[in-house]
Amino acid sequence: MSEERQNWTGQLDLSVFNNGKKSVARNIFFEKALKVMRPVYLNNSDIPTFYIVNVGGGYLDGDRYSMNFNIDTDAKVILTSQGATKIYKTLNDHVEQYQTFNIKDYGYAEYVGDPIIAFENAKFYQHNQFHLTKTAALFYTDILTPGYSKSDKAFSYSYMHLLNEIFVDNELVVFDNMLLDPSKNKVTGIGYMEDYTHLGSCYFIHPSVNQKFIDAVYEHIKHFQQQFDCRFGITQLPTHGFSIRILSNKTQVIEAILNTLQRYVVKQIFDRDVDFLRKY
Repeated sequence: MSEERQNWTGQLDLSVFNNGKKSVARNIFFEKALKVMRPVYLNNSDIPTFYIVNVGGGYLDGDRYSMNFNIDTDAKVILTSQGATKIYKTLNDHVEQYQTFNIKDYGYAEYVGDPIIAFENAKFYQHNQFHLTKTAALFYTDILTPGYSKSDKAFSYSYMHLLNEIFVDNELVVFDNMLLDPSKNKVTGIGYMEDYTHLGSCYFIHPSVNQKFIDAVYEHIKHFQQQFDCRFGITQLPTHGFSIRILSNKTQVIEAILNTLQRYVVKQIFDRDVDFLRKY
């Protein structure tokens, strides 16, 4: 790691293990602009929920963040942010964020963050790595939205670059490299945002996922495309999982679809309800 990468604006390291009765934190480390709240077990669940907090209120020019999550064998964890990730103008440099998820046998990580909002002239790069064993499971979402612009432009940020790599038993099975750069690409056109402004994404990986399950998921959420101005598609991953992309002009529509999706897969696969995260 270079000297620059050691000068993190915020750093967080969290490990969870199963003590035979429930999942608990083994090690929690955070410093500077990142912190994590004490875990809560919502509705007497045996799964801890951790709220990740950016104490500075937003990401500024030149900020660098690192988060590492380790989920041990048979352990489960729910992760969420306390509020939206706000990327402010970055005129001199850019913002970088690195997140690593290590999930061992029969472990499960559920990450549902609030939207990433890129304001005017914002430059944001995020690199996620997910390392799973064949019996591990993952539910991960993110939502990209444009922030306020003085010129009232829909795409006033400089770029949003998100790279996701998923490894199963150390084999790279998914490489998702997405760049939204209004200066170089016609992001409103076909193959990009297609006249929409907001983008939602989700990965769900579990050994029980097959094409029949994916078809059932689509049937469960397809009504949103008749009720709201949105579009989405589900893709089977080259492993036991799927990804979904959602286009809309409203954050609330994407959140509603992802929440319905989450509730369905969690009930079908784990036979449990999704707890309300109570962020207010």
